[in-house]
Amino acid sequence: MPLGLSAGSIRSNDGREAFLERMADWELSQLQRQCEAMEGERQAYNKAVQGRINKQLEEIQRLEGVRDTLQAQISVAQSQAKRLRDNQKLENMGHLLKCRVQVQAEIEELQEQTRALDKQNL
Repeated sequence: MPLGLSAGSIRSNDGREAFLERMADWELSQLQRQCEAMEGERQAYNKAVQGRINKQLEEIQRLEGVRDTLQAQISVAQSQAKRLRDNQKLENMGHLLKCRVQVQAEIEELQEQTRALDKQNL
């Protein structure tokens, strides 16, 4: 026995140590349960976040496909509009050429009439 301690005080200290050890074990088990619960919550949160990210990535891919389709449609529409403008310009040029031929014929006719009148006046 250590000096200055009675057998009763040693048992009392052993009891306190055992009580403190049980309290420490209980707190440790509480902390372990909390840790396990938090780990489960963390994993659930990560799974939920990953699910949202995957859905967003799918939506991004879908929207990129829609964008590509719309760009192709715009390109076709622009080509059709350009073709329509070109066709209208061709028609207009054709009409102008016909008018030019007609005006040239009228000019030639007037020049002949002028020459004929000039001959008569001479």
